[in-house]
Amino acid sequence: MIILDTKTDYKNHIDLLKSKGEIISLVPTMGNLHNGHLSLIKIAKKNSSKVITTIFINPLQFAKDEDFNSYPRTINQDIDKLKKNNCDILFIPKNKNEVFDNVDNLDHLKAGPKGEILCGKIRPGHFDGVLKVVYMLFYLTKPDLSVFGLKDFQQLYLIKQMVKKYFPKLKIISAPTIRDKNGLAFSSRNSYLNHKSINIAPLFYKILLDGINNLKNSKNVEKTIKDITKTLEKNSFLVNYVSFLTTELENFKPNSFEKKVLLSSVKLGQTSLIDNIEFI
Repeated sequence: MIILDTKTDYKNHIDLLKSKGEIISLVPTMGNLHNGHLSLIKIAKKNSSKVITTIFINPLQFAKDEDFNSYPRTINQDIDKLKKNNCDILFIPKNKNEVFDNVDNLDHLKAGPKGEILCGKIRPGHFDGVLKVVYMLFYLTKPDLSVFGLKDFQQLYLIKQMVKKYFPKLKIISAPTIRDKNGLAFSSRNSYLNHKSINIAPLFYKILLDGINNLKNSKNVEKTIKDITKTLEKNSFLVNYVSFLTTELENFKPNSFEKKVLLSSVKLGQTSLIDNIEFI
């Protein structure tokens, strides 16, 4: 695996791969890699001849009171995992200037109304920051395809919309959420959970699944959301939101046959958890 930390070296390697006709896939990450990330790399490997992973903790998507400085940094372990999973190139920018020449030039990248609901409502500006870093990584890499997880459903939706406008030839692959055997979705922030919270956290997924089943029987969206919220709160979760939407992040009618998604964000102690479940 080739490890690069400057934009110049990175672009030179990309040009070399392109000259050889390689099919390039990109898996952007913020590091602290877990089985969810590794599943994205495996999917990328099946769909391309060269897999590039990036590790960059993007300051633009963190608010002042969020965990940028304490975000888990496990670079040596990450490198070992990537080597074992046959990643071809790892780009670890040595500073933010290796990604952003001039952030002001990216002011046109706005998540818009669908980036201001759900997680965007509780984290103002977060998705604008996400789109800026993903845009620059796509611009530098010029990949043929890129893989993102469905766990971050709103993020994936917004990235797809941006790609349609600015990178129309780029294929985005949506990868299924990878869960621990107890049902908890893998996340880098799970490492924040203390011993007590680790035992409670798997209830998040179970309660959401029960809510989906209840909605199918009752057809009452408002009551189901209230019941889910009440059950989560009884189990020590602080609820940020619970929402039933279509996969286009629009309101849906419970008796329709279109694909739907239950989206939720909670805090357990000091740890933020999100989960999103698609269903029909």
